Amino acid sequence: MLVAFLAALCMVAVDVVSTVMVQAEAANRGWLAGLMDTLGWYPSIVCTTLCVLALDGHSVAAKVAVLILVGAANLFGTKLGQVLGQRLMARTGKRSVEDRLADLERLADLERLAAR
Repeated sequence: MLVAFLAALCMVAVDVVSTVMVQAEAANRGWLAGLMDTLGWYPSIVCTTLCVLALDGHSVAAKVAVLILVGAANLFGTKLGQVLGQRLMARTGKRSVEDRLADLERLADLERLAAR
């Protein structure tokens, strides 16, 4: 059970940095994206190793625990990464996709009004 718990913690870390990496890429923040990619590799390889050890063993309970806990870690780690990444991008002056889309929609409305 300890192996499953540690693998789940590693997966949360992987998902957080991977989600921030994607947000950084979308915001054209190449150095931040590269840093997140590099940092994500370490917990990723540990998670993979722990999962393989548990899934290769003879304990069905350990296998089920790994599948359930790492699966849940994927879900919650990605959401946590999205929230943290959104805050990080806001602090660095980068606007969210939603904000940029709203600005484009306002510009389109202004162009329609000007054309009338």
